[in-house]
Amino acid sequence: MDPLLIIKEIGLPAAFCLALGWFIYRQNNYIQNDLAKDLHKKFAQLEHIINDDLRLIIIALINQQKKMQIELRGIKSKYEALVDIIMKLMEVKDKNEEKRE
Repeated sequence: MDPLLIIKEIGLPAAFCLALGWFIYRQNNYIQNDLAKDLHKKFAQLEHIINDDLRLIIIALINQQKKMQIELRGIKSKYEALVDIIMKLMEVKDKNEEKRE
C-alpha cells in the first residue's frame, strides 16, 4: 500500500496514529520475544555458573568441618590423657602426705 494514499484516505493524524501503533506493536513483540529469550538464556548460564561455584564452596566447607571434628577429637583425647595424669599425680601426692603424717 502506498503511504500517500493512506494519508489521503484517512488523514494525516490517523495515519500517524496507525504508524505509531504499528511501531509500538513491533517494539512490544521484540521486548517480549527476543529480549526476554536472551535474558532467560543469560540468566540460565549465570545460574549454572553460580550453582557450580556454590557446590564447590559447600564441598570445601564440609571438608573443613570434618577436619575440625577430627582435630577436636584429638584435642579431646589429649585433654582426657592430661586429666588422667593429673589425677594420678594428685593420688600419689595424697599418698605421700598420708605417709608423712
